[in-house]
Amino acid sequence: MNKFDIIKELSKQKGLSEKDAQTIITTMIEEITQALQLGDRVEFRGFGVFYTKTRDERPARNPKTGEKIFATKKNIPHFRMSKLLYEFLNK
Repeated sequence: MNKFDIIKELSKQKGLSEKDAQTIITTMIEEITQALQLGDRVEFRGFGVFYTKTRDERPARNPKTGEKIFATKKNIPHFRMSKLLYEFLNK
């Protein structure tokens, strides 16, 4: 399932136009992205939590040349599913 499929399903189930459903989904994605960029957690009870972890600067190497470099500090997005979703998936 991709974003377009979710938009079609939302519009069908809730009687919305596809344009309105697209606006809703796009707004949700933008808000989640913005919250993660600011370092906040985004929690959907019964589904899971989106959050970021900081990966510190570390030694690495360029796989093409073998040259030693330092990978910069960066934030990595993570998702932890809820216990309810885990149990539902593993029935």
